[in-house]
Amino acid sequence: MAQSDPVKVLDVCRVAPMPQTPNSTAQTTLPLTFFDVLWLRFLPNQRLFFYEFPYPETTLIDTILPKLKHSLSAALQHYLPLAGNLTWPPDSGKPIIQYNEGDTVSLTVAESEANFYHLSGSIFREAEKFHHLVPSLPASKTTVPVLALQVTLFPDAGLSIGYAAHHAVFDGKSISMFMHSWASICRHGDDSTLATELTPFYDRTAINDPSDIEKAYLDGWLAHNGPNNRSLEIWDVKAPPDTMLGTFQLTQANIESIKNCLLKGAKELIPNYLSRLKEGGLVSIAGSPRFELYKTDFGWGRPSKVEMVSIDKSGAFCLSDSRDGNGGIEIGFPQLKQQKQQPEVAHQVFQNRGFLAASSKYYQSLFILGVLVMMFNMLKQQKQQPEVAHQVFQNRGFLAASSKYYQRYEYD
Repeated sequence: MAQSDPVKVLDVCRVAPMPQTPNSTAQTTLPLTFFDVLWLRFLPNQRLFFYEFPYPETTLIDTILPKLKHSLSAALQHYLPLAGNLTWPPDSGKPIIQYNEGDTVSLTVAESEANFYHLSGSIFREAEKFHHLVPSLPASKTTVPVLALQVTLFPDAGLSIGYAAHHAVFDGKSISMFMHSWASICRHGDDSTLATELTPFYDRTAINDPSDIEKAYLDGWLAHNGPNNRSLEIWDVKAPPDTMLGTFQLTQANIESIKNCLLKGAKELIPNYLSRLKEGGLVSIAGSPRFELYKTDFGWGRPSKVEMVSIDKSGAFCLSDSRDGNGGIEIGFPQLKQQKQQPEVAHQVFQNRGFLAASSKYYQSLFILGVLVMMFNMLKQQKQQPEVAHQVFQNRGFLAASSKYYQRYEYD
């Protein structure tokens, strides 16, 4: 099937990190940890940031693009490994992220005649329409880039910034840190200094693995289609045909309503909840409102929409903060086109306890999501240890932290 609304590729740039300063602490080689190895051949995460920017093409090309390229180079100076590749040398017991001088990040510049406002909306849209707005990671058996970027111009409407991030290198926290860093440098012009919470921490000795989980994961990968299979090729997973992407928003009032419903009706809801899990299998959650994606401001305001494109293949729900910043939550989800939904049901889903009776598996799954939202909101009240949140570049390391929150919950 041909892609709809193809883009016109204007350029494929190779952006190198700025030269290192004498006191730079950036490393050129990083081993994966047991938190990362599990995701070795999983699909990359692909996300889009839409920015309404109603200026002509000449302004976008002559003014905006140079700023984006310059600030990207400055950001990579702090995140040097991201310009490198993931590799598994024959003499290494595990994969490593390797940056060599001259390595760069691919930045595709494209132009689209598609309807910017439709794509950046919240109604159901064909997932296929987003595929040409995000880059891919060209993986081989021996090497794969860890990051690729794409800027797509919509003249007189806006632009989108898309990324493909290797899931064994990035979790949701680390890629959001990088995007915030890039945006901050772009917004502040010549100042490439990063705030403490955006500065990566590379010390792998902070991670302990007393049970040797890493070896179990590595042995599993080596034996998969093995023996000694060190291939870094990413699994080829296709989205179901006619997949749609939609967004549902929970306000703070909705969240309070869910909490009250669950607390009042827990005895009757939990058995149904467990039954739905058994019938429908696992429910996968991507993202987190804590990543504050809608604060990714490059200098022309907050995104008008943030879309996680790769959930069309994984089938996951995606959580993020809401654009209006009122404490609400946006929930992105995939849905097959032929599964017609009743809009009036959606309005009722979070207003009463009758949502378990909805016939659509989508709404049944939303209840499960509601449980997670309630848990998240309650956890917000716990005092966190800010230094732990950014102590490891791949923040999967927070599972080893002392806080009970970090021991029990991880949002990818």
